[in-house]
Amino acid sequence: MLKAIFMVISLLSFTAVAQGVTTVDIAQGRAIYATCMGCHSPERHRTGPQHCGLIGRKAGSAVGFDYSLAMQQSDIIWTKKTLDDFLTAPLRVIPGTKMAIAGISNKVDRANLISYLISLNQDAKCQYKEIP
Repeated sequence: MLKAIFMVISLLSFTAVAQGVTTVDIAQGRAIYATCMGCHSPERHRTGPQHCGLIGRKAGSAVGFDYSLAMQQSDIIWTKKTLDDFLTAPLRVIPGTKMAIAGISNKVDRANLISYLISLNQDAKCQYKEIP
């Protein structure tokens, strides 16, 4: 258990440093995620796909969600870097995506949001489930 906690802390620290942010705030990331909940949920599909198990998953591959063809054909694997790029400018990264936001220009907000999304992968209540 301690090893898993250490790995999450290390990963979150690396995320912040890689994005030029010295600290991350998962609680702030969760607050930012609240603005995403009009379309997304950690545990179920809504207008947008669920985010449980997002890190390491191929874009456009969550079973049971109707993705755009552009997302399905993107060949993106969700990592800190690909999420940062995508959340900066979704339509630039994947032209034709259904993601209807211009992007998150504030790099600290993006780093905090990505840290929250990474933390979901470690949450036992939020394991990716294939939804028929």
